[in-house]
Amino acid sequence: MEQEMTEIIYAGIVDNSTIDYPGKVAAVVYLCGCPYRCPWCQNRDLLTMNSPNCRKTDTREIIKELRENYLIEAVCVTGGEPLMQEETLDLLKEIKKETRLLLKIDSNCYYPRKLREALPYLDYFTTDIKAPLDQRYGKIAGLPDRWKKIVSRVRESHRILRDWDNPKEARTTIIPGLLEKKKEVRETAEIVKKVGFTEYTIQQFRPENTLDPEYEKKQSPPRELLQELAREAKKKLPNTRVQIVTLEEGFEEIK
Repeated sequence: MEQEMTEIIYAGIVDNSTIDYPGKVAAVVYLCGCPYRCPWCQNRDLLTMNSPNCRKTDTREIIKELRENYLIEAVCVTGGEPLMQEETLDLLKEIKKETRLLLKIDSNCYYPRKLREALPYLDYFTTDIKAPLDQRYGKIAGLPDRWKKIVSRVRESHRILRDWDNPKEARTTIIPGLLEKKKEVRETAEIVKKVGFTEYTIQQFRPENTLDPEYEKKQSPPRELLQELAREAKKKLPNTRVQIVTLEEGFEEIK
C-alpha cells in the first residue's frame, strides 16, 4: 500500500555539516515559517511560508534524499521554527522509521504541545534561550506586546524538557544593544541550570542578512567579550558543558 503523501514547506537541504549535530556529520533540513520577528534574525528568508526561497515538497522526497546521502550519520531539522508546521511531526516520524539517522531539531520552544509530541522521535534537542523570561524576551523576539504569551509558552516547553533525559543544548546570542551584559547572561544561565540542559552555547551575533537592516550596521561582539560572558555562565553551570562560537575561532569550550 502506497504511503500517503504529506506536503511540507521547506527551503532545501544542506547535504553535510560538521557543526549542526555534535560529533556527527549531518544533513540539515530547513523548514519555513516562524512565529517570531527577531530584528537581528539572519534567517529572514525563512520567516514566512510564501518566501521566494520556500516551496512545497513531499516528505517522501526529503526521506529519499537523506537515504541516498551515504556521508551522513545524523539529520538536523531547523528553520525558521520547524514545529510551526503540523506536518513536521510526520517528517520526524518518517525519518526515524525509514532511516537509521540520529535526529535533532532546533526549536524556539513556542509550541509546547508539538514539542511534547516530537520528543519521542528525537535523539538531541537544541533551543535558543533568547533572554531572561520577562519583557526582554518579547523585545528580543521582535514582539514586545506579546511577551507574556511568549514567555508562558517557553516556560511550558521548559517544564516538558526538564523531564526529557536525552542530550539538550541551549543557546544564547550576544546582541549589541539587546543582550550583552553579565547580569543578563547570569540570569539566562539560571534557566539553563533549572531545565537541566547538558550544553550551553553563547553565540556571536553576525550583522548579515538581518530582518531589521539597522542591525547590519552593528558590530559583532568581540570574542573576548563572549569568553568573559561564558566564564560568568560557567560559574552558574559547573556541571554543564559551556562553549562559545565565533567567526574567528569556531567552537571553544570554556572550562
